[in-house]
Amino acid sequence: MNKRGIDYKTLSFVLRGKRRKVVLLCLDKPKIPKQTAFECKLSTSNVARALKELVGRGLVKCINPKDRAFKFYESTKKGEKIKGQL
Repeated sequence: MNKRGIDYKTLSFVLRGKRRKVVLLCLDKPKIPKQTAFECKLSTSNVARALKELVGRGLVKCINPKDRAFKFYESTKKGEKIKGQL
């Protein structure tokens, strides 16, 4: 993070992957991967992969991880901050 509070390493990570950027921007409210895939015009498997990568970086979180079906994902505070930089 630099003096302005921008985490360029994480921002670069998001920008390097087109699907990561699209999925992060699409999460304006909690959604399941299938909804996100439909809205972003991506395959569900691409969305699932992007979500896994974004969760790993702390940009997205699953809000009902114990549920076996219909897991909802939303942006974290860190994710919202990165969205503001895109």
